[in-house]
Amino acid sequence: MEKNSESIILNKATELFSAKGYDGVGVQEICTESKITKPTLYYYFSSKSGLLSAIIKEKGNLLYETLEKAAEYKHDFMLSLSTILKSTVEFAKENPAFFRLHCALKVSSPESEAGKLYAPFAQTLQKIFLEFFQKSVNEIGNMKGKEELFSRIFLQTVESFSLDIIQGRL
Repeated sequence: MEKNSESIILNKATELFSAKGYDGVGVQEICTESKITKPTLYYYFSSKSGLLSAIIKEKGNLLYETLEKAAEYKHDFMLSLSTILKSTVEFAKENPAFFRLHCALKVSSPESEAGKLYAPFAQTLQKIFLEFFQKSVNEIGNMKGKEELFSRIFLQTVESFSLDIIQGRL
């Protein structure tokens, strides 16, 4: 099978995990939807958790790059907040299945397989927002000492808003 098979498997698994949750999807279902055999899936990803890791790496990197660029602080706090929000909404619209999966994985149990696989990536995204607020504190002095709180609140708000948009609630 060619490289395209790997992309097909990644995309189908992302859609299935997004719709049914990581634990709600079996390897056979992914294979059936991808029109491949189990040995093909195992050849590319070695396991279901390997498949989720590949999704996080490939699609998560796109989200990371989007947010990292949007969060470059240009000394205009309100413009920067707006840029981050717009970029996140655009990403969510372009990648709805992954974005829904991302939001679900963020709140999965830290003891679960999916939670353990996703936690480092979620922490990386949180770091982008924390650094943004740390850079902003010099201009918005009343945030001093509360950068982590504001970064967590803003990230959650941006993700919830973007999720509401792609789910048709806004």
